[in-house]
Amino acid sequence: MADIAKLKKEYEDKLNEIKSYMKNPSVDPGLFSNNTEFRGKNLHFAASGGTTTSSADIIENMPSKGYPYKRGVKLDFSDAKHEPVVVPGGGGDLYGICVDIDDYTEIAQVVPINNNFQGWLIAKKDNATSIAIGDTLKFNNFGELEKDTSSSRLINAVALSKAVKLNENLYIIHVSIFGNRAKS
Repeated sequence: MADIAKLKKEYEDKLNEIKSYMKNPSVDPGLFSNNTEFRGKNLHFAASGGTTTSSADIIENMPSKGYPYKRGVKLDFSDAKHEPVVVPGGGGDLYGICVDIDDYTEIAQVVPINNNFQGWLIAKKDNATSIAIGDTLKFNNFGELEKDTSSSRLINAVALSKAVKLNENLYIIHVSIFGNRAKS
């Protein structure tokens, strides 16, 4: 009988010794979850991509058509059977900015244009080298940023850096958007 009590005591001592290293699905369910769905939970995965938003901002998960990553987007209602999708766009139809996209499900994470935003976005190739710090920028019809030279002075973004050339066809620029559709 003494041997059983001794074995039980040794077992409990060893158990207490290694308990902090043990993981259990009922105690630590987050470690054993295989849920990879991110739709409709307002999670934001683009922080490593240089995107800054506030906790009050809403990031929407929407189906996309084309590849609107790091561009201005507009809503497209051309397919009446399904919900609206976001496509690259700008001008008066600008809805928001695509900050991340899931290539498998084609779900885009969009920051609406009425939220504050700061990050790196695609710049138009033709005039990217002429953009200086502090220039006002607008989104063209392809969702790319370009210098705003029109008399309407629709300010969608302000340049925080010069454009950076990634390759022959791709320029990015660090911008800030002040949470308004247009500021004169």
